[in-house]
Amino acid sequence: MIHLLDTNVVAELTTRAKPEPRVVAWFHSTARPNRFLSVITVAEIEAGVAVASDPVRQARYARALDAVRHEYGDRIAPIGEREAAAYLTIHKTLKASGTSIDPPDALIAATALANGWTVATRNIKHMARTGALVINPWEQRAR
Repeated sequence: MIHLLDTNVVAELTTRAKPEPRVVAWFHSTARPNRFLSVITVAEIEAGVAVASDPVRQARYARALDAVRHEYGDRIAPIGEREAAAYLTIHKTLKASGTSIDPPDALIAATALANGWTVATRNIKHMARTGALVINPWEQRAR
């Protein structure tokens, strides 16, 4: 199974002094080649770096971003035609049902849908509405 890591999973693993043990255990139970990021996740991390007001925290976030780019270099999924089409389907479906989702979350879900991947996220409530397969590493049992 290929997992597309949502920003909250990446942040938990890279910026928390003591990451949630269940998330760490889940992460280590997955194969490195089967872990991907969306370009949207990278952009959200960049935004977090930019708005950090504390210079020490900003530097720590910037180092985390560099490490993420290095680790996932060839496993950062772009938004292409298939992903854009999946995004449009999500948008239309949710609009017709009277609900919505933040565009970055919809784009991450669309990337997973277009590629047949599972989104790893803590944001199950919103992501599940998109039709994407989801898993919550915070709710996984330690092995």
